[in-house]
Order: sequence, then C-alpha cells, then structure tokens
Amino acid sequence: MLEKYQLIVGCSLFLLYFITNQINPINSLAQMQKDDKFSSRTFEELKDYALTQINEDRKNFGLEPVLPSNNSAAQIQANEILNTRSLSHLTTNGFKPYMIYSLYNGTGYVQQNVAQIQYILPAYYDQKNDQKSSDVCNNGNKYYYCPILDPYQAIRDLEYSMINNDSKCCNNGHKNNILNKFHTHVSIGIAYNKYNLVIVQNFENQYLGSNYTIEKNKNEIKLQARIPDQNKYNFSINHISFFLDDHPTKLSYEKNKNKNSYDLGDLKLMVSKPLPPYEKYIQGDDSYRIVEADRWNSTTSNINLEMSLPDDLSIENRVLTMVVYGKSIENNIDNTNENDYIPLTSYTFFNS
Repeated sequence: MLEKYQLIVGCSLFLLYFITNQINPINSLAQMQKDDKFSSRTFEELKDYALTQINEDRKNFGLEPVLPSNNSAAQIQANEILNTRSLSHLTTNGFKPYMIYSLYNGTGYVQQNVAQIQYILPAYYDQKNDQKSSDVCNNGNKYYYCPILDPYQAIRDLEYSMINNDSKCCNNGHKNNILNKFHTHVSIGIAYNKYNLVIVQNFENQYLGSNYTIEKNKNEIKLQARIPDQNKYNFSINHISFFLDDHPTKLSYEKNKNKNSYDLGDLKLMVSKPLPPYEKYIQGDDSYRIVEADRWNSTTSNINLEMSLPDDLSIENRVLTMVVYGKSIENNIDNTNENDYIPLTSYTFFNS
C-alpha cells in the first residue's frame, strides 16, 4: 500500500520575484505631483486593494475568491524585507514562512509568494553597474533618477507580472500559487517607502473549524478538529506527515537568504489509519517510515486523532512540522496523483 504515498514526499517550492520597472518620465512627474495623496492611504486600504487584484485573477480563471486572513506573519516579514533590502523567504532570525505563521497562531497550511518592485528611468539605469538595483534609490545616487512610486500602481504591476510574466523567471511558481484552487484565505503584508514596495502573500488552506485543538506531551500528539463545510469540500483525512528541520538562527538566515525557494525540512514520518490485523504498510524508502495512528476517529465532519512518535525519532533541539493531508472522497485511491492530496493544516513544534 506504500505506492499511494510515494507521490507526496516532495515539498512545495515557492519563488521570489523582483521587478525593476523602467517608466516614462512624464508619468513619473505626474506620480511625484500626486505624492501628497499617497501619504493618506492606509495599509489596510492597500491590503484590500491587493486582495481585490488576487481575486480578480482567480475569477478570470474560474476559481473561488480567497478570504482575508488576519495572521500577522506576512506583515512582519514584509517590514523586514524593506528594512534589509534583501528579498527572502526567511526572516532575519531564520524562520521559514510556516514557522513564523505558526508562531503567530496560524492554524492553516501556508504557501508563500514574496515580491518587490521599484521604478528607475531607463536613461539613467545601467544594468552592468555592480550596485544592486534595490540600493540605487535609497542611497541617493546622483547618477540615477528614481521617481516616487504609487503603491497602488506597484501592487497592480506586481500582480500582473506574477500572473502574466512568471514563466521565464520562476517557472510559474507565483502564478500557480495565486491560482491554487485549494487555497481558502490569504494574509497579505505590504511595506513601502518612496521608491520600493514589498508584498508578501501567505496563501492559506483553512479547512478546520475554530474548535481546532492540538496537544503534545513528549512523544504523544492529539489532534481534535471539525471540518465545518464538509458538503462543500468533500474530503477525508488521508495521512499526517512529519518534517524535521534545524532550529532557525541568524546564521541560517545569512546562509540561505538568497535562495529563491524553501521546503518543509526532511520528511521523517507518515502516520496513517490503522489497518486490519492481516494487512500492513510496506516500507520502501529508508528516509522516512510509515506508522499507524493510536487512534483514528475521522468522520465526514469531525477529526479525533492520537499518535505516538517513535522513540528513536530524534526531535530534541529540532523543529518538527506536522502536516495533515486530506483526500477527495470522490477520487479512486488507485488513480491518486500528488495534486489529489490536500494539505488541510500544519503546525510547527519548536523542541528544545
């Protein structure tokens, strides 16, 4: 029975995006003249506008809109990127997106897009210059003219590029994330100054109700939750995967900040529904193991699971991330592919 799991051992990767737009001097002058109006625009208005752009694109592709999430991890990360001028999926303390999302009480499964934009006039922009383009405007370099940006236009340009110009730079990673049919919510972070704008889109799968509870006592884990819209989503719990990663540090940020993707760590364990006495899961990959849950009470609307981590699974001083996967009830299990598994929720434990 192992075959039905082998397709989901990989981790989703999401790419960074940087755009330098070369704009018309006449338009830039108009933007500068309107600058007084920009200062009165609140971040909430900008986030609402960014959400509208996302949902317009989803509507154009026949997808349901995503709802706004109030998780603050995206905003914290956007602020850091603007301050450091270094576009990264990691925070300066080395936290990956799902880690900081859990720290700020996120209970869904998160997949991140990160992007930034600035405008530089082509007559003054030398792409062979050693100076990073993100530093040009901020350093007051007299050889460059950087018009003040309109944050609404910047958000529009970034969204357009991630949907329409994403294949060459990023293998459509941003586009596919925006148009993922399983996403239900998005938390948006926006940070900007006169010349640069950063946006963080943390797309979320939120399928579990507000009575979601999780308990960990040493190696024992209990999960209780409710699926509020079962008739709409029509899936059942399939398995739970556990990933191990090193604790985040400033050193890990410095080593990995320029990577254009991230993963969930190393897959070490899969917990599955207990089988009848005459059946067993076939272990075919030494990098992870499959174990049966201690308790697997999963109905069409409620989840009550208990599981034990193996004693020899070394989690001390490591980060342990649990991802619960669902499976469409309508699909035949023998014809399952990777896209049929739906990440319903994730939770990160910081073990010391």
